[in-house]
Amino acid sequence: MTPAARAFLCLCLLLFVLAPAADGLVITNTDLTPAEVNLLFAMREYTLTYNEYAGRLPGWVTGPFENEKVNLYVEFPDAVLVIGITFRDRKIVSFDAKGCPDPIVTVTTDKATVEEVMASGRPFDTFRAAMRNGTITVEGNTLLGMLRSGMVRFGLRVMDIVGL
Repeated sequence: MTPAARAFLCLCLLLFVLAPAADGLVITNTDLTPAEVNLLFAMREYTLTYNEYAGRLPGWVTGPFENEKVNLYVEFPDAVLVIGITFRDRKIVSFDAKGCPDPIVTVTTDKATVEEVMASGRPFDTFRAAMRNGTITVEGNTLLGMLRSGMVRFGLRVMDIVGL
């Protein structure tokens, strides 16, 4: 896997998704529609791949959200699925289908973008393009969250400027 793809997987942290627990990935609060369940489990499978590579990703990608909670808002045509993502040791350790209390950042996107990123042969590039065109947004919920998410956005912009 290329360094860019590995970096994307880490940024999915922001999205998906972001540290493995010794006991494995946990999903809680699963009172969902069938479409939401399908997406959540697809994301879970994708996260298992992410967690395998998380330790190899650059610190500027994974470090800002290490040992933190992030809420991912996935917009469906008739609803919004809120997924709380908990990171530990640079890996995703849990999903909470009702969101996390006091997340450091909120990531917002739509179902199609989540599926596009997960299906892409170049997920990091797909994620970056979605950030550029506004189909993925990241907002800090606290001062620390604003600083950390700003650091990641800055890193992505530098990559764009230097053509990486």
